[in-house]
Amino acid sequence: MVYCARMTTNDIFRDTRVAHVRELKAEVARLKEELARTREARESLDRHFSLALAAARDAERMPPNAELLIVDGWNAVIGTRRLDAAACKAGRERLVERLRARVAADPRLHVWALFDGAEMRAATEAGGRLRVGYTGGTGAHRADRMVCDYLRMRKILGLNNPVTVVTDDKDFAKEAAALGAAVKGTDTLDAQTQAS
Repeated sequence: MVYCARMTTNDIFRDTRVAHVRELKAEVARLKEELARTREARESLDRHFSLALAAARDAERMPPNAELLIVDGWNAVIGTRRLDAAACKAGRERLVERLRARVAADPRLHVWALFDGAEMRAATEAGGRLRVGYTGGTGAHRADRMVCDYLRMRKILGLNNPVTVVTDDKDFAKEAAALGAAVKGTDTLDAQTQAS
């Protein structure tokens, strides 16, 4: 004897509701992920804005004859090499020390070295003439984006001091040049800092 399960109207409604609940749960999960990404992006922009605002204040205080050197920090330290954390830290410290010496040797020079980093922070030395900043947040090219935003802001504010961006990143160099900065490779930075 073969029994056929007969679906009732209630079974069909129940199965439809269960399928709909599953769809809603999947949509809620997707929306939670999207909200987390949006929240992270907003927090990153908040940090980005804070650091950019501090850099803008430095720019407004620059004397008319000052020159600004913006250094793509990790690009200058690492380039295309693979370094462990200790070597990265030592390279960063050597770079900052060379920049310190360069600022001390040239009273017209202002330097901003910017690194991507997990935490957003900045330290200013030499009466505001040397700023070492870390962008905070996640994702690639945060320092590049911040520098380009900074160059745009300078144009809006009408700041005309010469700006040189030091990087070997071709895309970043092209964008910085389009925003009015002179661009030099990190090899010239080494020569400049070693000459000081």
